[in-house]
Amino acid sequence: MINAVIFDMDGVMFDTENLMKQGWEKACREMGFTLTEEHLKQMRGSSRERSTRLFEEWFGKNISYDKGRSIRTQYVNDYILKNSVPVKEGLKELLFFLREHSIPAAVATSTPRAQAEHYWKLAGITDFLTASVCGDEVKNCKPDPEIFLAAAGKLGVSSKECLVLEDSINGLKAARSADAISCMVPDLTPYTDELADICTHVCTSLLEVPKLLLENRKNMEGSL
Repeated sequence: MINAVIFDMDGVMFDTENLMKQGWEKACREMGFTLTEEHLKQMRGSSRERSTRLFEEWFGKNISYDKGRSIRTQYVNDYILKNSVPVKEGLKELLFFLREHSIPAAVATSTPRAQAEHYWKLAGITDFLTASVCGDEVKNCKPDPEIFLAAAGKLGVSSKECLVLEDSINGLKAARSADAISCMVPDLTPYTDELADICTHVCTSLLEVPKLLLENRKNMEGSL
């Protein structure tokens, strides 16, 4: 039975993955290199350290990940300063639903805490979160399960009872390794049949998650 929900942040709660893609495109133009969708897919949901290693594999020492990331980050920061953080469709409805049904919510994000908390405050959702684990608080990044196991521990429930909402392949792999119930909410990376092994459920948006939770509860009650 699902007794808690763990959110990834970028691409699930907020439409920030799209902003980061635009920021990387700006870095590519200014620095004279190319990042394909396959490159970006491998970086999504991962840590700065892992992305730095990926850059070295792809470009050697010719392209500085730190410089490109700085351009990307400035682009995202400028947008949010002007427009606030873009909230994903259905986020607030889902958070109200979880509160109404006494289902605790946590965030497990690769983003550092200071930035993540800033986004939560801008979106007005801080009070809806029971627990959170951020990228600067774990040793191993997604696809390692550490961050989801830590979030489940803070919630005081088994990871097997947690529905993890993810948009990235790295995040889905981490959720599956944590023995959590994985649910893909596709953002820039589309769902394909190749992901079936790491996706227990797929919801086209957060608006579909309450129905999934109600069906899970009904099925569990019917099996008693």
